[in-house]
Amino acid sequence: MNKRQANKIKKGLFYAILASTLWATVNSFIKQGLSYDFTPMNFSETRFATVGIILFAYTRYKGI
Repeated sequence: MNKRQANKIKKGLFYAILASTLWATVNSFIKQGLSYDFTPMNFSETRFATVGIILFAYTRYKGI
């Protein structure tokens, strides 16, 4: 295995751990968000819109 492949594996492992961590913390954020006067539909709309804006900004920044 050369150095380039090793870096790809490390980067992939980092992204896998990051995704797992974010996935594991979603329920606590949902419980906290629903404790305010949001309906589940309004809360999910806000979450998806926020993620969409972040992804759009990230892809524009990276030039993808």
